[in-house]
Amino acid sequence: MENTEGYIEEREGDLEYDRMMEYEQGQEGDHEHDPHGEHGGAADNGLDQMTGTFNNVAQGLSGHYRSIMLAYWQEIISSIEHDEHEFKVHQLPLARIKKVMKADEDVKMISAEAPILFAKGCDIFITELSMRAWIHAEEHKRRTLQRSDIASALQRSDMFDFLIDIVPREEATLPPGARSRQTQSAAAAAAAAAAMYMGDEEEEYLQESLEEGHQMEGGVPGVIPTHPLQEQMGMFQQE
Repeated sequence: MENTEGYIEEREGDLEYDRMMEYEQGQEGDHEHDPHGEHGGAADNGLDQMTGTFNNVAQGLSGHYRSIMLAYWQEIISSIEHDEHEFKVHQLPLARIKKVMKADEDVKMISAEAPILFAKGCDIFITELSMRAWIHAEEHKRRTLQRSDIASALQRSDMFDFLIDIVPREEATLPPGARSRQTQSAAAAAAAAAAMYMGDEEEEYLQESLEEGHQMEGGVPGVIPTHPLQEQMGMFQQE
């Protein structure tokens, strides 16, 4: 009986080994017929997978700019999945994010990781919207982001419909005088909203900054002071 059981176990092991060898040979055969090699197919289909799963991330863009946006999102997803992250370093203040979250009466408690995720989400959102606005500025041969660029960028994607009340879609077609008045009104509304989350010193500093801005000569209404995104756009363009 012992010899019989040993023979059965040995035979089962041989059959398992044969099945493994057949599987490996089949895999090698598939690679030989694959014109892209072992990883070429996955690399070539990377953008196709992005358009299938994340079709809306490049909504409203075409050609060269669409490829840049897809490459940006592919880089972001790869970084989130594979890179090591330092959660003690943040681009946005977590305390301010917590205040915004607590503005909702239904929010009673906030876990430690929630503001971190919100900070990362805000970082990605700001970068994408800036890239879209910069694309619009480049199309009009400009090197300075304006409020009209952001308004036009919002029109190209349904994802940003929730911002219609903040940046109206008719912004890009307003006459210069009306645009200036609306810009000043929007700045005052933004200052009032920001004051809700500021201390006395910060609020006083903001008020002084607004007064200085109204007194400046030769200012351009609707211009947002920011640095160009040429380096970041160029990085994804080279890829």
